[in-house]
Amino acid sequence: MAEQVDIDFYQEKDEAAFLEAWEAAYGPISNEEIDELYKKIALDIHEKVQNETIKLGDSYRYKEVLVGYCDYNSFNQLYLFSQTKK
Repeated sequence: MAEQVDIDFYQEKDEAAFLEAWEAAYGPISNEEIDELYKKIALDIHEKVQNETIKLGDSYRYKEVLVGYCDYNSFNQLYLFSQTKK
C-alpha cells in the first residue's frame, strides 16, 4: 500500500504567503483546486525527500513558487512548511 502524505503550514500567514505567490504566478485558484494542488505538492516533496533531492530544513519550490522551508511530522505523515527557517 502506498504511503499517504499530506502538507500543512505552521501558520496561516505562511499559507497565505504561498497562495498569494501562487496566484501571482498562475492566477486565481478555487478551494477545490487548492486541495488538489496540496496533494500534488505532498507527492512531489515526499518523492524528493525520499530520493534525497531535497533535505528537510531546506527551502522547497513547486513549479518555481516558494512553498517554504520544509519539515516533517512522522506521527501525522505531514510535511510542514514555514516562510522562515525554523
